[in-house]
Amino acid sequence: MTNNEIKRIQSLERGKSRREYGQFLIEGKRLVQAALEWRKGLDLIYFSDLFRRENTAWLQSTESSDVSYENIPAKQLEKISFTKSPSGIVAVCNLPEQQKPDLNQNRWLYLDRIADPGNMGTILRSAAWFDLNHVALSVDCVDPFNPKVVRAGMGAHFGLSIHSNLDLGRFSKTHTLIGGNHRGADAASVEIPERCVLVLGSEAHGLSSDSLEMINQKVAIEKLGFGESLNVGSAAAILMYLFTNK
Repeated sequence: MTNNEIKRIQSLERGKSRREYGQFLIEGKRLVQAALEWRKGLDLIYFSDLFRRENTAWLQSTESSDVSYENIPAKQLEKISFTKSPSGIVAVCNLPEQQKPDLNQNRWLYLDRIADPGNMGTILRSAAWFDLNHVALSVDCVDPFNPKVVRAGMGAHFGLSIHSNLDLGRFSKTHTLIGGNHRGADAASVEIPERCVLVLGSEAHGLSSDSLEMINQKVAIEKLGFGESLNVGSAAAILMYLFTNK
């Protein structure tokens, strides 16, 4: 592995380089396994000698003619790793092509100005769990393919259709917009129409004023105990559960 190759892979931690090369990074056996199972975008897998020795059977079972495998020294693997404790395997994936959003889909999740990578990844992971496979992001959201988002998403990216920089107004004529808001009605008692969008705002700022103006129904999670608020990832999971079970 040349120094130029190392620098190029390291650059994929930055959004500008991800867009320039059309690629993003994943790290860890479970994420690589998810990418292999979905057969989406895997381009090149790097692994260390130690990883090879401990995972020989797994590597042999996952060999694919569509993916290149490269055994590299541990020091080089550490240079391209983006975690404090490298797992021994890093992969380069191709970014999915941005498709036109299919507004004929009944249920959507819309994220409004979610800037924290960990929260974004957690929400995407929950969306996959609750089968909300169509996700739209506002202009001020963190890049969904930021390494920290991908890591927190735990493979959700490979099964979701994610649309960045999408205006909420695109849904206003086709779907009912249901927004998470502390002044809303109890989410457990609200009737959920068949064609709707669950709109979630950031933990720090909530829904933007523009989004609030378009919301048809505000919903909140009833507090049974004490505490100031729920983490946005926790609130999102609860609302998605209620949203998809009606």
